[in-house]
Amino acid sequence: MSIISVNKDPKGITGLFSLEIPKINYMEFERDIYRILVHTIEGVYYTVGTLKYWLSTLEASGYNFVLAVRNTLIHVSNIFQVDKSFHVAYFGENLSGVEQKCFLSEKGYKEVRKNINLTTTKINFIELPLW
Repeated sequence: MSIISVNKDPKGITGLFSLEIPKINYMEFERDIYRILVHTIEGVYYTVGTLKYWLSTLEASGYNFVLAVRNTLIHVSNIFQVDKSFHVAYFGENLSGVEQKCFLSEKGYKEVRKNINLTTTKINFIELPLW
């Protein structure tokens, strides 16, 4: 199982921690603190680098990540539901009971659909009513 090094705080005061890559739901770049936020069911962690670097590294390691929008990578294998109408990927509730979700650009939605079709991942597609 592959791991990455992350911090539990944006300044790295708490030191490094190992995080298993399959637990990552999505990664997003936070411009204000110039860090990558790594979202899991357990919580949010911080790392450095660019999304372009992480996308190529994770893909080269055999993981199914795609660029959802300009500042967010999502782990397609961890998606359990996609809203076709509003292009939202859902990952389930985190430990605090808050629904984890990512909005997808048109291009990101197409990439997710393409990656889902290439894998055996079972994802529920829903279509909410357009008001």
